[in-house]
Amino acid sequence: MKKLLTFKTNLLLIVLTAAVVLAGCGTDTDTEKASSSEAKEEKTYELKVGYGQGNGAALFDVANYEGFFEDENLKVEGVGFASSADGLNALQAGKIDLGMTFGTAAPLTFISKGSDFSIIGGHLEGGHPILVQEKDKDQYKTLEDYKGKKVGTIRMFTSDIVFRSALSEAGIDWKKDLDIVEFKTGGDLLQAIASGKIDVAVSAGSTYLKAKEQNLAVVGWSNDLNPTHVCCRVVTREELLSEDNGEAYKRFLKALIRAERVRNEQPEEAVKAAKTHLKLDDATVNSIVNEEHAHYSPDPNSKEVKKMWEQMKSIGYVENADDIDINNHINLDLYERSLDELIKEYPEDKDYYQKLLERFNEQNL
Repeated sequence: MKKLLTFKTNLLLIVLTAAVVLAGCGTDTDTEKASSSEAKEEKTYELKVGYGQGNGAALFDVANYEGFFEDENLKVEGVGFASSADGLNALQAGKIDLGMTFGTAAPLTFISKGSDFSIIGGHLEGGHPILVQEKDKDQYKTLEDYKGKKVGTIRMFTSDIVFRSALSEAGIDWKKDLDIVEFKTGGDLLQAIASGKIDVAVSAGSTYLKAKEQNLAVVGWSNDLNPTHVCCRVVTREELLSEDNGEAYKRFLKALIRAERVRNEQPEEAVKAAKTHLKLDDATVNSIVNEEHAHYSPDPNSKEVKKMWEQMKSIGYVENADDIDINNHINLDLYERSLDELIKEYPEDKDYYQKLLERFNEQNL
């Protein structure tokens, strides 16, 4: 009997020891998994973001100022460019990872020439002034008034496409009925209108501050010609999105989505954000970043992008584009995933993000 008890006791000890050893192994494995998951969560992504050096980029500024990039473990570096062409050339050459304020027409033009660009989001819709000298402001009431005039535009810029398309739809031949002169930068365009070398400047929102400083008059806005037109799209190279399933770019869009709400509901915060690089008084900065004709949204709005693509083809602005499926250069997945994650992460704001999801469905699907 004593031997039987001893045997049972020893057997129990063996079982308990094995359980402890196995439990220990399980703990190590779980710890490794937890550590791996934690390391992935804490990974910091780095992005170089290009924008027009004039006024910067409102949603980028707000997201940076409010710490939304930090919330997404993003380290961002803003890089300014004098023109959309310069910025997109830098993107193509791998000097930056994203472009924010290079319009819609410019990325589409690059795509028509073979660039592997992918539009993943938006930034600005509307907001581009048509400028003349103060003494001429009463001459321009309708599109007919531009006939016979020398009109300056910015090369490959969205407002240029909006203007030419509006003329064509009104039955005005912009190739014959007026003289369109293209300029590389907004600064060159303003210099030309201020000196009288051109009669009209179809300008950009980024030139608005300098236009005011030069006492130029606004006779219209791009929104007047096409109320729903898109402008600055968030664009990157398709090859970059394959890395980690585009995780860095999705996080970037999440920060912009949150920035849109701050900009719209707390416009004073947009002023504070812009003043980190615009060394001007509050009233002046407010007139720039909260201009009523400028509508900021990170939604891709692919329906309007495709509409502009067709306009560019119809007016002969891009060539050899019939074989290009523009849908292959628009990524909707990242923005939709961004909204889905925000809805889960901020349940108290679910109704707000749900409305953005409804807007996304209307403008893209």
